[in-house]
Amino acid sequence: MDKSVGTGRGLFRPARSMSCGDSRRPHPGDFGVAPNHVGPLANLCFRLFLGKPKFLHLPGVSMSRFRLVVLIALIKAVVPEVAASQSIGTDRPDFVESSSTVGKGNVQIEGSVAFDETTTLGVEVENFTTPFLFRVGIADRWELRLESDWFIRSTLDDAGTPPEVTTQGISDFAVGVKWAFFAPETGSAPAMAALVHLDLPTGSDTFRGSGIRPSLRVVAEWALGDWGIGVMPGILYDRDGDERFLSGIFGAVVGKGLTDSVRAFVEIAFEQIASDQRGGNVGFIDFGGTFLLNPRWQLDAAAVVGITDQSLDYGFTFGLSGLLPR
Repeated sequence: MDKSVGTGRGLFRPARSMSCGDSRRPHPGDFGVAPNHVGPLANLCFRLFLGKPKFLHLPGVSMSRFRLVVLIALIKAVVPEVAASQSIGTDRPDFVESSSTVGKGNVQIEGSVAFDETTTLGVEVENFTTPFLFRVGIADRWELRLESDWFIRSTLDDAGTPPEVTTQGISDFAVGVKWAFFAPETGSAPAMAALVHLDLPTGSDTFRGSGIRPSLRVVAEWALGDWGIGVMPGILYDRDGDERFLSGIFGAVVGKGLTDSVRAFVEIAFEQIASDQRGGNVGFIDFGGTFLLNPRWQLDAAAVVGITDQSLDYGFTFGLSGLLPR
């Protein structure tokens, strides 16, 4: 659901999304970063995060904690302050999509890194991915979308047959459209949107899906003061070799604003509801939050725990999203 000060895109799955929060729509405006800010900050980032500067050995403070604080400070220094009325609403880091679009002429980029681990019959699989979502507003209620888990590094460790095997490549891309078809001004009715996506077999051989897989999802969001509730049923026309089959999609999320800049959420989601012969039910519980750097830039983090045999064991993600108005 909408993460204007909330939550957002799909977590640990190829080319799909997540969200939760209030339903403010972003507004167009000017945005820019002074070029002379980039060089010195990039150099400082390199020294802090890739090097081991001796002048930062502070008693009682771990380097990892210090670097996290510095990273947030640097991001806030680079990202300029903007008017409060121009607000970002993201589709990450949760599974349920937002009901809002980015607005005509606006572009929004939602990037992240994600890690998950699964152990089955003594075989441990670790995945590292870099999911992103690229959103372009073509009308006030319509947006085009490009989405992918992008780079994947998968490591398989079989305790009985060392050494571990690592495979890396590019995941499939998905293209889609979102239509925010109902946005009530007042009352208790939910804001609603529909999303149509096509998962395309464009990835590396190891990570490429089978054919084009279309999906349809419908989102409903209720804004209840500081609380937000979202549900997202859907259907995927999937493919297993030469055979086609339908699988279900469902997510439900609850979010709460803790401050003007911080929002937390908890969610239950099923990215696949299918028979055992088609991969079974893939369900998980995830939780996390977002931190609004300013009305156009947002940090997020989330963790996930699998609740079905076919799901991952656990995972986590960190993201940065930015709204670039026309």
